Amino acid sequence: MLARVWALCASNMHFGNMSEVLIDVTLTTGLNTMATDASEAEESGYAGIWTFEGAHDPFLPILLAAEHTKDVVLGTSIAVAFARNPMLLANIGWDLQAYSGGRFILGLGTQIKPHITRRFDMPWSSPAARMRDMVLAVRAIWQSWQERGALDYRGEFYQNTLMTPMFMPDPAEVSAFGPPPIWLAGVGSGMTAVAGEVADGFMSHPFCTPDYLAQVTRPTLDRGAAKAGKTLADIQIHHSPMIVIGRDDAELVHARAAVRKQLAFYGSTPAYWPVLELHGRADVGPKLKELSKQGEWDAMATLIDDEFVDTAAITVTDAAQGAHELARRYGDLVHRLGFNTPYRPDRELLAALLGACRRDSGF
Repeated sequence: MLARVWALCASNMHFGNMSEVLIDVTLTTGLNTMATDASEAEESGYAGIWTFEGAHDPFLPILLAAEHTKDVVLGTSIAVAFARNPMLLANIGWDLQAYSGGRFILGLGTQIKPHITRRFDMPWSSPAARMRDMVLAVRAIWQSWQERGALDYRGEFYQNTLMTPMFMPDPAEVSAFGPPPIWLAGVGSGMTAVAGEVADGFMSHPFCTPDYLAQVTRPTLDRGAAKAGKTLADIQIHHSPMIVIGRDDAELVHARAAVRKQLAFYGSTPAYWPVLELHGRADVGPKLKELSKQGEWDAMATLIDDEFVDTAAITVTDAAQGAHELARRYGDLVHRLGFNTPYRPDRELLAALLGACRRDSGF
């Protein structure tokens, strides 16, 4: 059941004088067990459920979760935007928002060029500009439906100029809460600035460090928001740092090895190299990329040194220490916080850590 969970997310934290922590859970379960897992998650007190586009479609599980829950927030973290088009995303987002009673968040990410062009067989170019265009096109479609008016969106990459009454959903379906908010994921400055300009929230990548969030992500979001007459305060920021957690030294060694391997995998992607560059490791990215082409996954992990593991990930030796460290590193940087565990963690240990986060007044 919830052992299939690979990440847990704490949201709406009031850092410094925290009155309540709402905890979300990210499920990678398939359709056969999603209904049960979602129901158990809500009954356990989780405030939100997120899906991930990996081995399964991210939207179909949301439908089951909406059917078998009542109050939890439901979102995709992430759905691959460029595998789809604005009209398709508009339809899916509208329907899930309507069916869930206003609980859906449309979380989008770009993926990287090889996956878009070779796995999905879709076009790729200027990802930040294309994402901006896609978000604006989706919102133009929703506006057309809400106002029962003409659709005339003419962007750089997407042109949506035909909408007849037969294909318009009833505006009353979402009149009580409106279309879903759109959240974007990113690492580089271009995509981050676009998120600040056109999105309602930003999902930071687990590869990002506290220094990168403080020195690059937040200022870039602020600049993007200013272009749209907003401020950084208008953008919800979520981050899921990697957590090394275990009951004994053997489990901690296993978890740390899994985290190191995951960091090496992320570091092989050129889009994430600015993080390495910020930390004086500009030469590591190209080496990781070359090894990835050769399928040398174990060798890649040897290029991630202990100092960088400790910078990007948090080792939890006990719940109180882990909660304190999360607060120290991220309390002034993000609104929503999560645990990313690229291995199967002990559920009870994570529950203890979450409980400590709730109790820690310094969080």
